[in-house]
Amino acid sequence: MTIHTYGHTRTYEMEALLKLFVPAQKFAFSTAEALPEGDYISAVITENEDGTMHLVCRTCMNGKTMLSEADRPAAEGNLLDKELSILLYPQLCAVTGLRPAWGMLTGIRPVNLLRRHSERLGCIAEAKAHFRDVWQVTEEKIALAEQILTVQQPVFSETPHRAVGIYVSIPFCPTRCRYCSFVSNSVAQMRRLLPQYMDALEQEIQIVGSLLKDTGLTVDTVYIGGGTPTVLEPADLTRLLSALQQHIITPSPIPLREYTVEAGRPDTITREKLAVLRQFDVTRISVNPQSFRDEVLQAAGRPHSAQDAVEAYLLAKEMGFGNINMDFIAGLPCDTFEGFRESIDKAVALDPESITVHCLSLKKAADFYQSLPMPNAAAVEQMVEYAQSTLCSEGYRPYYLYRQKNMAANLENVGYAKQGFESPYNILMMDDSQTILGIGSGASTKLIGGQRGIERLTECKYPYEYLERFEALMEQKKQLVRMLAEIKA
Repeated sequence: MTIHTYGHTRTYEMEALLKLFVPAQKFAFSTAEALPEGDYISAVITENEDGTMHLVCRTCMNGKTMLSEADRPAAEGNLLDKELSILLYPQLCAVTGLRPAWGMLTGIRPVNLLRRHSERLGCIAEAKAHFRDVWQVTEEKIALAEQILTVQQPVFSETPHRAVGIYVSIPFCPTRCRYCSFVSNSVAQMRRLLPQYMDALEQEIQIVGSLLKDTGLTVDTVYIGGGTPTVLEPADLTRLLSALQQHIITPSPIPLREYTVEAGRPDTITREKLAVLRQFDVTRISVNPQSFRDEVLQAAGRPHSAQDAVEAYLLAKEMGFGNINMDFIAGLPCDTFEGFRESIDKAVALDPESITVHCLSLKKAADFYQSLPMPNAAAVEQMVEYAQSTLCSEGYRPYYLYRQKNMAANLENVGYAKQGFESPYNILMMDDSQTILGIGSGASTKLIGGQRGIERLTECKYPYEYLERFEALMEQKKQLVRMLAEIKA
């Protein structure tokens, strides 16, 4: 499959649009004047005498060829991407027979997009009409996005002006799950780096704490993720949480709205580690089964059983945790609609405060599961629809949503929570409406309101790179935080 462009270089959005219909496939690229052979999509732009653009888009696939032409005012960047998508999208629908539920939207934050359009147009009805008529989003997905906006509104209104969120990265896992697209390092391979990593992490926490104090910024959410934070032994967990308490949490003049530790893997959760989390007043944890079917867990490379996840959850409840999230993935190999339904039903019976339903990202999965039975797109859609209807009927509300490239059935990840148990961190981070200060390898600092709208600093993905470049990274972070203080003054 070839992506052909002539007269412009807007290949990124064309590729993203094409992946809605043929995910997990690599494409060739051509900028020749002549059209490529075989299957392709093509967008050719020439300039008319009056300065307008003449667009010619073609799709050749599955033995069918379609052509669309249009004259448009001169445009570039996102506006040009939109014009190309409007011509190419119906062609791709026609030659594949597919109609993605999110229409031609390729971005990861459709709820944020609906909110911004509603604010710009001054009316949610007009924003919804734009989603439906221009971007071809289904009524069901528009309703889902609108419901999430309604649930999120109190979190936005209650967020202090000078507050930031803190994300701490523990990029280690006991083993790597086959579907995982995050950079993480098994402790077996990287254990030798843990002492150095903990030293650097503690030092960075001190630096960030000093910056917060000097700039008068406050903290209202702390989220420790990974990786698997509970891969740390109790002594290292104590060291980490003690540093956060001393340098970031206690000095902040406002109480935390959320303190989450993504415990995650049930095989890393012990009574001793949970006791440490309770000691430091962690308010929310995740215990992530991903599935309650042992054959699915085995195919996914997770060395724990469904019963292990149940026991870890019950242990956390016994120890007094009153806000527990569970993650599940729709589309895992060897799973079926019936099996996924059983997992959701079992989760509902356990009654956690929130349940997050992810769709498998095919980009990484394709290499691992070629020999394993994968649920088709229709089955994944059925899984997601069942989860939504069941959870909503049981008192859970969808409160945040994001999409990823190459997702099974081009669907979405949705967090559901009982009222009052939504994660402010997840809402604010996914909406790009609060600055997040990232700490640790792979963590991303996101400054909202910079000269370019959002300023980002992503710390090195691998722990050894983070350790090698530590001093330079800290200097960059200091500059960003000082910029933030000026913006929020």
